[in-house]
Amino acid sequence: MVLTQASPGVAASANVRVTHDTGSAYVSADVMGGTGAYTDGTLQRCGIDRRMQNEPTLALDPRNPSVRTAGSNDYCTVPTNGDAWAGFYRSTDSGTSWADSLLPGYLNDGSAQGLASPVHQMALGGAIAAGDPVQAWDTHGNLFFMGNNFNRGTENGVSPTFRDNTGDVWVATYSPSNPTDSSTDGARYVRTVILASNVFGLGSFNDKTGIQVDQTNSAFSGTVYAAWSDFHGSGCNEIDIVRSTDHGATFSAPLKISSSICNNQGPNIAIGPSGQVYVSWFGQKSGTFGQQTRTLGAAFAASLDGGATFSMADVVVPFDPFTSRPFSGNGARQCGDGPFACPSGQTFPRFDLAQPSITTDGATIYMAFMARLASGQGQTQFVKSTNGGATWSVAAAVDPQSSGHQFFPWITASNGRLSVVYYDSRLDSDYSSQRAPCNSATGQGSACLAVWYSSSTNGGSTWSHQQLTTALTNPNLEQFGGRRVPFIGDYIMVSAVNGSIAAVWTDQRDAVVAGGPDGNDVAGDPAAGGSCTSSANTCFDGTGGLDQNIYTTNI
Repeated sequence: MVLTQASPGVAASANVRVTHDTGSAYVSADVMGGTGAYTDGTLQRCGIDRRMQNEPTLALDPRNPSVRTAGSNDYCTVPTNGDAWAGFYRSTDSGTSWADSLLPGYLNDGSAQGLASPVHQMALGGAIAAGDPVQAWDTHGNLFFMGNNFNRGTENGVSPTFRDNTGDVWVATYSPSNPTDSSTDGARYVRTVILASNVFGLGSFNDKTGIQVDQTNSAFSGTVYAAWSDFHGSGCNEIDIVRSTDHGATFSAPLKISSSICNNQGPNIAIGPSGQVYVSWFGQKSGTFGQQTRTLGAAFAASLDGGATFSMADVVVPFDPFTSRPFSGNGARQCGDGPFACPSGQTFPRFDLAQPSITTDGATIYMAFMARLASGQGQTQFVKSTNGGATWSVAAAVDPQSSGHQFFPWITASNGRLSVVYYDSRLDSDYSSQRAPCNSATGQGSACLAVWYSSSTNGGSTWSHQQLTTALTNPNLEQFGGRRVPFIGDYIMVSAVNGSIAAVWTDQRDAVVAGGPDGNDVAGDPAAGGSCTSSANTCFDGTGGLDQNIYTTNI
């Protein structure tokens, strides 16, 4: 494939597959930490089943950037445990090779670490799924891994809510196997702590996580901050945050920081040079969705005292979010076959989490988000504040294009450089601003999506751009919901330490496509002439139709 590049002479680095689920084996936390040799049928099966992985996280170790960790919603556990779990992956050679593992505590985990984990007890009670992974390092080789575990709940009749959700939001700690050897950073699983549990009943759910560690030399150095969206089932949901001052052993009680803002989703955290805590998320001001007067956009709150108190939250940057719902014709956020078919005739995954990603270079705070232009085109935009979030610049495009949608942006700052990654469908020969990415006028799907990277060394005044992916991907493959609907997660990421920069994303290049009426049916699917009727058996494993993976590259 010929790369399309905005900057002459800039080519993509090697794309490395993080999730090795073909002819391999996942290792236990026991093996990864060098404390034993435990394995089981789930770990063995995860190394061969060619299942889906999405919503990747990535974090580079500030003590040794050649050490890095990643995570995902890992569906390799579906056949043995009944649902997806949190995958945990680690590299010691700057992402050239990876050891794949699972967070201890999955349903059939018999290891000492798993049996001791409180999330294992939740899994035994029905909360067998885990996901929404995010990660952050301190400066001593400790890695903090955050996510949630849950059951899928029971649909509440014809309403869009669910009831009887069990589960929780958690933070796991991984430490160096040898504190004097930085190459062992984040290798030894230490513990998992539950931050909050769902209240059994209608619609209660803890979702969409964000984590950061204070790496400054301030009085708050080493403090771990974790935030999430708390849904109550009625009224305004909220953004809650906790902190740990003892390296993740204990956490404070949840503190609501979203004030009177509603429909809060997707908190992200950045730490200022003196220990300031900046939190952004997507929110709505002026009531619930049923009201006509409302302001949607990037919400923000800040703390100057190590997370003890926060400023009054506000929607500081209004924008029209680029989401999937307008492409359906009936308000659905995802479209596929059968019960997921939409009046528009299009097939696409949901991309309705328009969370603003936040970072700071010390003097300035930056946010990036996915906005819908008046034409319907999705565009990655950014804003900045030079006064601690009191005021913000006018939103500007990172990489304006006349063709293609951009979505899932993530921003970070390091060593005087801003880095932004995002999905981009500018190479879609069937592009229309009125159609979802990689859909033709007749509803045919195609591999048109790439991951792009933009960087700026002057605070966003000018940007350079390059395509990161060496193969285009089709985000519309129907691998979920009984092989009738697509899903590629809610985010991708970029991480940087000093001059080391790496990106991670969900990729479909390895999935075997069978064609079918719309070109989005995967191998093994009966809709395309296959015989695989259940994802709980081995039938799909041999076809490669479910082989969605996490990929990474250095920049």
